[in-house]
Amino acid sequence: MNRVIIICFIQCWFFSVQVANAEIKIPEFQQETLTKFKAGINISYYENYWKPAHVLLEQYYQLKDKLALANRLGFTTVRLPVSFDNYLSPGSNHINPTLISQLAEVYDYIEKHNMNLIITYHYGQLHKKENHHVESMRIAEMWLQLVNSFKGRGYQNLFFGLYNEPEISGDNWTFVNNKLMSLLRPKDKERYWIIGSTDFHGINAFIHLKKIHNDHKIIYTFHFYEPYIFTHQGAAWDPEKTCLKILPYPFKQTEMPALPARVMHKDIIHNYHHYCEIGNKQFITKRIQKMYEWLIENQVPIICTETGVINSIPMQYRENYLFDTTDVMTQYGIPVMVWDLDQTFGVIDKDNIPLKSISGWINSFIKYM
Repeated sequence: MNRVIIICFIQCWFFSVQVANAEIKIPEFQQETLTKFKAGINISYYENYWKPAHVLLEQYYQLKDKLALANRLGFTTVRLPVSFDNYLSPGSNHINPTLISQLAEVYDYIEKHNMNLIITYHYGQLHKKENHHVESMRIAEMWLQLVNSFKGRGYQNLFFGLYNEPEISGDNWTFVNNKLMSLLRPKDKERYWIIGSTDFHGINAFIHLKKIHNDHKIIYTFHFYEPYIFTHQGAAWDPEKTCLKILPYPFKQTEMPALPARVMHKDIIHNYHHYCEIGNKQFITKRIQKMYEWLIENQVPIICTETGVINSIPMQYRENYLFDTTDVMTQYGIPVMVWDLDQTFGVIDKDNIPLKSISGWINSFIKYM
């Protein structure tokens, strides 16, 4: 047997023994967060900036069908990413009132069916702006229209996601999220906001995230797509890092594809040769444990608002990954919003039947209902 594989096996066995023997003590506030959000799903619609805004608003019935399906499948939380910049009146920061009206109708549906709604600002322009102060003011002006529209409603089941996956430095993001909350919080002191880190809300950046000072209505979020070489294989929007396909999960030497005979990004080569270390549940557990440690140290609630795997991967590999990811996060008391319902990372088939891993995960929350 290959020496690297033997070492990987020993490391994985040793870590699994440590985890099995460790007691995971979930703080009461985090257990309440898990009980609140349970099993969540992202619904892709309003963030489709590549489609004309008027078309999306006119075809709103499609979103209503998706909401009904999510409810029927048993999801208890819906995260709705919105590209607000796609719905502005020309030359202004005024959001199309039809969008605001539709979001209110979405919330009415969510409230009627005892679900939770997270409205998140997607595809912002911070990384393209030199003056983050000015851009913060612009973002706040957009958000305030939602803040005022929903003020007095939904404090138990409507949450605002401040900014999705900022691509700026950690120091700049600390400035921006503090600036935004200083502008938004005084307008509504009861609304819960959801804030993540830089670097696409990744764990490495999250563990350095600074809490918002003296604000006790913040939930902190991260995204989890690790190992990226597996979850995004074949993704057309990142060909340099996703060109390797049919990578198994969990790692199994006999099912590993050969490296193609072409020049490839160094990350692919590195992760391929170390896949025996990262393509398994032990690795996922080790990574989520870092989030748990941050949670314990900071004593504030956290959630995972995105995790998933591209649907071009063989079904069983997807099932294995989603089962492990949702299982580990639930063990650590972390609610999950899977990305996504029915698009590129969709978790349902053509007949709207969910993956077995997803239906099993949803059903596991019966004890919390």
